[in-house]
Amino acid sequence: MAALVKNIPDSKSIGYAGFLTKQALKENLKYNIFGQNETGNPQSLNISTAELLSVTEKAIGLCHGQVLAPTSHVFLFPTFSEFVRENMDGVTGYTPHRNTVLLFVSPQRTRSWKRALTETICHEFMHAVMDNHYERKTLLDDLIFEGIAESFVGSLFETRTNSPSRSLSQKKALHWYKKLEKYFGTADLYYPVFLEGKEYPLWAGYAIGYRIVEAFRKKHPAITWNDIVRMTPQEIHAKSGFGK
Repeated sequence: MAALVKNIPDSKSIGYAGFLTKQALKENLKYNIFGQNETGNPQSLNISTAELLSVTEKAIGLCHGQVLAPTSHVFLFPTFSEFVRENMDGVTGYTPHRNTVLLFVSPQRTRSWKRALTETICHEFMHAVMDNHYERKTLLDDLIFEGIAESFVGSLFETRTNSPSRSLSQKKALHWYKKLEKYFGTADLYYPVFLEGKEYPLWAGYAIGYRIVEAFRKKHPAITWNDIVRMTPQEIHAKSGFGK
């Protein structure tokens, strides 16, 4: 782990790849590289650096063509998580700070890894941009935050390699929206609503957020992505009419 962070400098604008300390970065990488309950099965990388950089640069260029944003800081790491490989086509990402994206790619290429990496970058790019405009403090913030990212990717690609936003049908998304509505002002519900898959369906938060933002975009087609990322979650939710 030390070797992975050795050459990451302390930047005045983003700290250590979006973290205040190298130790905090190490702890995050340990989780994302090996998974929550895994010791990992390290393998040699059979995806070339040139391929990774080419896909990444093209995806970032695509995003900047849609949204005016500061320079993106992108960090690429391996992941040995079986969940990511089996359920996310070998690619996942995380945005710890504004304009900063961490990407995790399985060393052994999957059939659609390039497309999965492109979609993940576009998703995380929107998070990195939105972090310039507001802080996530409530469940509603999280729903709109993820919904915008998923809707943005959906607007770029008609078919998806991996789409948490489609994990629930419109009817089921509305059902769980009604169940969660009373908690919209509550903090610290991200993990159980989005990732845990116990009390709520796995990826439910992505699906609900996506449906809200899609409803908003259908009602307000003239509003561009460049403007959407600057709107508050409360404004997008209110103007979406979803659930009414």
